[in-house]
Amino acid sequence: MVSPPTDRVIAVTEFLASRPGEPATVAELVRHLGLTRATCHAVLAALVRAGWVIRDPVDRTFTPGPALIALGRSAETGVPAARAADRELAALADELGMSASVAYPSGEHIVVGGYRAAANAEEPEGVRVGQRIPFAPPFGPGLVAWGTEDDVAEWLARAPQPDAGRADLFARVLASVRARGYTIESHTPASVRLRSLLVELDSLSPRQRPAVAELLYEIGAIDYLADDLKEGRTYPTGVMSAPAFTADGRAALNISVYVWADLDPAAIRAVGDRLLLAARTVTRELRGTPPAGFPAVSR
Repeated sequence: MVSPPTDRVIAVTEFLASRPGEPATVAELVRHLGLTRATCHAVLAALVRAGWVIRDPVDRTFTPGPALIALGRSAETGVPAARAADRELAALADELGMSASVAYPSGEHIVVGGYRAAANAEEPEGVRVGQRIPFAPPFGPGLVAWGTEDDVAEWLARAPQPDAGRADLFARVLASVRARGYTIESHTPASVRLRSLLVELDSLSPRQRPAVAELLYEIGAIDYLADDLKEGRTYPTGVMSAPAFTADGRAALNISVYVWADLDPAAIRAVGDRLLLAARTVTRELRGTPPAGFPAVSR
């Protein structure tokens, strides 16, 4: 059942949360969300009363309020996956010297739920806790690779435009992910730009989002396929990810590390094995079960 008033409250809250440190005016909210000024004022008044939003009486701007901090902390402590994943993020950042994050599938989005920066590592551009990424090609192959045929079909159907050639490529990407257990994004100038666009996506107006979604689809980072990596060469490597699973073998979350370096196949496998170990550790703490065929750690 659809509830337009509830959807408006969610839209305003998510828009404000998508711009940390950037207060928004009523005019901006009206423009980006397509609301009337009267509706926008009514929603904001209710959110201010609840403490979810703070109004600056001088600038007449709005920012997320303290009540959302309590809600976020409650959600984090109440989700066993979050607690288990946070420990692994810290271990990955310490052992690999790479920043790490965890993201959760949530409907048609993937939500970044935690992040650990590695000491002296370059700060990943375009990574923010609470950030939403479209759960659609090319994003999230590691979360859908072990799903049902319907899961894969739904994921492919979320692509902004039909493209048989790209669908075939994504099918091969999923097969490669299933073979090794983790994703390996290539690292290119386009993928760097992609990350910055992802941060901006939630703050765009409904009219702008389809065009940007198509651009993301076209330039989105594509994983290396199983036969792409040849010995004796190095490969520009971006983000690598591995999923943890629930008791019914469904992907509960994705654990990622930000490599951003040229690695040879042996070094890529070493990072991949450490990710698999982290994913299996979280799966075990969730009392989950890896699906049949999920690769074991090779070391």
